[in-house]
Amino acid sequence: MIAPLIAFSLLGLVIFYLQNLVFFPYVHLRLLALLLFYVGLRPSLALALALGLALGCLQDSYATTPFGVHLGASLVLVAMARYSRRGLLLQQLGFQALASLVALVVQEVFLQFAAFMLNYQPLFPHDLTAVHAMEILGTAALGPLMHLLVQGVEASLRRLGWRPRSEPMPYQPFGE
Repeated sequence: MIAPLIAFSLLGLVIFYLQNLVFFPYVHLRLLALLLFYVGLRPSLALALALGLALGCLQDSYATTPFGVHLGASLVLVAMARYSRRGLLLQQLGFQALASLVALVVQEVFLQFAAFMLNYQPLFPHDLTAVHAMEILGTAALGPLMHLLVQGVEASLRRLGWRPRSEPMPYQPFGE
C-alpha cells in the first residue's frame, strides 16, 4: 500500500499546486476531490482513507478554516465513493460521472453545514450557490479523465513491479 499511497499523494500534491497556484484566479474546479473519489472506487479502502487523510490535512493547512473541516469533507467523499462502489455498476464511465456528481454535492452540503456551524456564512448563501453548482458540474464532467489518470498511475505502478494484494503473484522458481 505504500507505493500507491506515495504515487497518489504526489499526484495530489501536483494537482493541489496547479489548482491553487496556477489555475486559481481563473479556474475553480475541485480536482483533489475528484481524485479522492476515483481512488475511493478502487478496491483498497486503506489506500483511500490514507489518501483522504493526507489530502484533507493538506487542504486544511492551506485554508483559513479550522483544522478538520476539509479533512472531514475528504472522509465524507471517501465514504460516498465506497457507497457508490457497492451500489452501482461502476464499469461504465457515465455512472461513475453521475456518482461523482452526487458525491461532490454531498461533500458541498457537508462543507456548507460545517461553515454554518462555525458561524462563517449562512447555510447555502444565494450569491455562492450558483458558483458552487457550476464548479461541481465542471468537476464532475472531468470525471472520465480522472478515471483514466488513476488507471494510468496504477498501470505505471504495475510496470514497476507493484501488485495489489488481490492479485496473486506469478509463480517464479527460486534462482531464475
